Amino acid sequence: MKWLKIILFLLFSPTSWAQGEAHLLFHMGLGGNGNFFVGGTLQNKGDQLVAGGYLAILPLNTQCEPQSLVVYSFGSLAPGEKQEFRIPVGTSLNNYHLVGFSAYDDMGFLLPTVDETAKVIKQREPEERKACQSARKAQTAHG
Repeated sequence: MKWLKIILFLLFSPTSWAQGEAHLLFHMGLGGNGNFFVGGTLQNKGDQLVAGGYLAILPLNTQCEPQSLVVYSFGSLAPGEKQEFRIPVGTSLNNYHLVGFSAYDDMGFLLPTVDETAKVIKQREPEERKACQSARKAQTAHG
């Protein structure tokens, strides 16, 4: 019976699961007049502070060729807090891939992260690959 009490305490003690949890709610590429960026919203859906983290964006040109990786650091997020971001990419932006997303607590330990757009983006991948192949074939025919 003593072990059962200990197990129940560990399972249901608030300190056993209290942590921050960074969610990427939304992101999209925007720009014009030579200013291109990826914007979106982050939220801490956990019950403890997210001390910081990063997003890594890989811009693609019109032939879907990777350009210079852009890493954006974000600061602390209180529990429930939402934070918008704008990440300048420094080049024209035809498309991009989110290739990294991570968060950490106030002791530097990694926290759970959830890209809430990942499923939709993964479903679009076959169409995007076809569009990239078409763009490359068109370049080869003209180039």
